[in-house]
Amino acid sequence: MRAVEPTRRSRRKVQILVGTIVVLAVAGTVATALTPSLATKHPLLLILLEARNRNLVLARRVDVVPFVLVGTLRRVLSDPLYWLLGLWYGDKAIRWLDEKAGGGALVKMTEKVFAKAAYPMVFFFPGAVVCALAGATGMPFAAFMAVNLAGTVTTVIALRLAGDVLSGPVDALLGVFSRNTVKTTAITIALVVLSIILNRAQGRMEIPSVDELEAEAAEDGDAHPTEPEPGRGE
Repeated sequence: MRAVEPTRRSRRKVQILVGTIVVLAVAGTVATALTPSLATKHPLLLILLEARNRNLVLARRVDVVPFVLVGTLRRVLSDPLYWLLGLWYGDKAIRWLDEKAGGGALVKMTEKVFAKAAYPMVFFFPGAVVCALAGATGMPFAAFMAVNLAGTVTTVIALRLAGDVLSGPVDALLGVFSRNTVKTTAITIALVVLSIILNRAQGRMEIPSVDELEAEAAEDGDAHPTEPEPGRGE
């Protein structure tokens, strides 16, 4: 699948897209910081804020139906946003994500594998870079979402089964959290704050900036004209 020319986009649309990504990133950070408390007292809220693998395993006591529905919805929520990012900014979006995430060789390998197996990558590994690649290479949105959703449901169910298989260690960890909620939560908050400080110092932040994205697109003279915003002259 070959790359396509990035499409036109208005700054207002980019602001909405980036703003949504920021909200989801902040929600994930809050979930990580409060994991001990949320995992023991509000496991459904935990996966609503961030349905990453470890949180889904920790939330094994949630009933199956809400577990699958909320886990699936939360995991796919950001994927169309990164698909749009790739569609609007093309290879510049991939380079920007690479720089911010510090993926390096991993991102390059992801690009090579995606070029040969785009749909399997979307099914099994629908992360930010893969979703942006899907948009940048012109993968139809309907096909992207169908494969993405199928893969996500499969992953969520598999993690539910993994949580049941590992019920002993998981319940033991939840017991530690329950008996030491204040201490363990204080530790996770401190670790999250330290991680934010280190990432900011290294220039690696998951939260994008509209100005940074526009600057990336404008490099090498390949910026694309934006759509005029309502009420403004061209």
